[in-house]
Amino acid sequence: MYDAIFVAPWPWWVAGPALGLVVFLTAWLGGKGLGVSTAYGSVCALTSRVPFFKTAQYREAWRLWFVLGLPIGGLLAVALGHRFAPGLAYGGLDALVAGSLSAKAGLLFVGGGLVGAGARWAGGCPSGHSIVGIAQGSIASLAATVGFMLGGVVVYNLLVAVLGG
Repeated sequence: MYDAIFVAPWPWWVAGPALGLVVFLTAWLGGKGLGVSTAYGSVCALTSRVPFFKTAQYREAWRLWFVLGLPIGGLLAVALGHRFAPGLAYGGLDALVAGSLSAKAGLLFVGGGLVGAGARWAGGCPSGHSIVGIAQGSIASLAATVGFMLGGVVVYNLLVAVLGG
């Protein structure tokens, strides 16, 4: 049972409706859209003095619990499955930086900053736009999703051309 829920990928015809149900229930019961970047903003609002994080949307406690629940849920799933095997291996990134831990950490930090800035610039993260925004009929979310997809295709092809496939 554990493997069927947490390890094996769910078929699209189960995962899609399940995700849609979560989005629907969050909007219907809570009147809010579900998105990770706004929830992360709630974490930033705890310590930040930046006026941007003083707005009402970042002061909603449920968003903080949502973003804290993501790693806690992952750790709980690993603990229940007795499959916790932490490591510093990161696949192709290790080959790119020749195994340098500091170079890997630097690239991940810069990449995370770029993802955060892009999510803020786009008015939300890819999951928020692509799942919640499109479900709510937002044209801006549809445009952002097309941009995310095109950007991903271009960057992937550039990396394959530069680094080899």
